[in-house]
Amino acid sequence: VIATMRDLRKKEKLEEAAGSALGKTLSIRRLDVCSDSSVAECMASIPGDRVDVLVNNAGVGHVGPVESISIEEMKGVFETNFFGAVRMIKAVLPGMKRRQSGHIVVVSSVMGLQGIVFNDVYAASKFALEGFCESLAVQLLRFNV
Repeated sequence: VIATMRDLRKKEKLEEAAGSALGKTLSIRRLDVCSDSSVAECMASIPGDRVDVLVNNAGVGHVGPVESISIEEMKGVFETNFFGAVRMIKAVLPGMKRRQSGHIVVVSSVMGLQGIVFNDVYAASKFALEGFCESLAVQLLRFNV
């Protein structure tokens, strides 16, 4: 099992939770889902380039009226919540398709199904993720993923 996080300076709690598994059946690696090079570097460090289960859990929120949020801030939310998940899925799919096996778990939000006041941008990023995954799931059935 490989646990990843953007900032390894914050890994102490994860290491504590891992207990005796740390370094044996669990390793912690740096991964920024917003960076193509970080994803490639992390993937290259995986023995045999084999990922059997991907859990996409990275996410950021942004609360406030839409007129107070800059386009750049909106792009940042989408970069993590939507494109980060897409980037990771694209990284593991070739191997999963080749092996005809694998699982992709995407942690979304109820706001991907129903918007909530002052969460417009967050909800939009989660709606996009829900639509992407619904479409992708149908395609991946024939690959047993």
